[in-house]
Amino acid sequence: MAKKKYAILYILQYLYMYTDSENGVGNSDIMNYLEKMGIPLNERSIKPNIDAINECFENTPYIEILSYMEDGKKKYRLIDRPLEAEETEMLVSALETLRSFSKTDVRNLKAKLYSFLSKKQYEKVIPALSSDKGRLNERGSVSWSLEVINKAISLGRKIRIVYRGSNVSVRNISPYKLHTSQYGIYILGKCDEHDGDISRFRIDRIEDISLSDEAIVPCENYDELEDIINYSKDMSFGEKGTAVLIYSKSIEKVIWDRYGTDIRTYSMPDGRVKISVEDYFSDTFLGWIFSLGNEIEVVGNKTLLNLMRERVSQWAARL
Repeated sequence: MAKKKYAILYILQYLYMYTDSENGVGNSDIMNYLEKMGIPLNERSIKPNIDAINECFENTPYIEILSYMEDGKKKYRLIDRPLEAEETEMLVSALETLRSFSKTDVRNLKAKLYSFLSKKQYEKVIPALSSDKGRLNERGSVSWSLEVINKAISLGRKIRIVYRGSNVSVRNISPYKLHTSQYGIYILGKCDEHDGDISRFRIDRIEDISLSDEAIVPCENYDELEDIINYSKDMSFGEKGTAVLIYSKSIEKVIWDRYGTDIRTYSMPDGRVKISVEDYFSDTFLGWIFSLGNEIEVVGNKTLLNLMRERVSQWAARL
């Protein structure tokens, strides 16, 4: 029977298994889990244990527990992991193309990759890859899209996608390169609808994809590809945190384009919408906020609000 002094370890174990950047748990969830482990703990003891975990791992990546309010209740979630779900799918998809390693080696490495995920991430994103029987990449999954894109690039052929952006549209694309950022995996390529410019499309927003018989339009400027990738990396410079935003419905499509349509929203009495989203508090992010003017209001967190005040003061001093 586990003893009360080990409560802090079991709390960390529970949060690692059952929470992630989208899913949190409350005090009652944690206490029920501890009770099953034979550890009686009252509600007032949970927050000090979580604070101790954050203090212990303050300078260590991937262990950071966020405390927040949802529907009037205190909740917690682990907001960083060594690998996110999309990155795991990408790596597992790549493993399936290897022929120089045995099936046992690949299976063992896949098991290690899956261990980085929460149970909800595993259940939601990975089922298409978790079986060794039949086709591992189900049509419509991120891994299926990656497989088609890699094939298209190697054969020099276009792809046809059904894409969910601010609306659903069909695009014919000459694919050039895949890259990742904090927002997910992207395909860079030239869309038939866009003259000259290279566009980028989030893989998780592709609802269907197929290989075309049409040859790609050759990339005329590979420096432009690198510029887009470097710009995406620049967007990551800054502390990651939870931004609490209130916006008017007139810019709803702008919000969807950045964070997707599956974010949790709260309707305000004045008709505006409130969201809590994970982002990097960089100058690029602040520029995006300021570009939306009075259509958006930042109400949290304190780190972000203090950074905004600091930047405004610096910019004002230059006038």
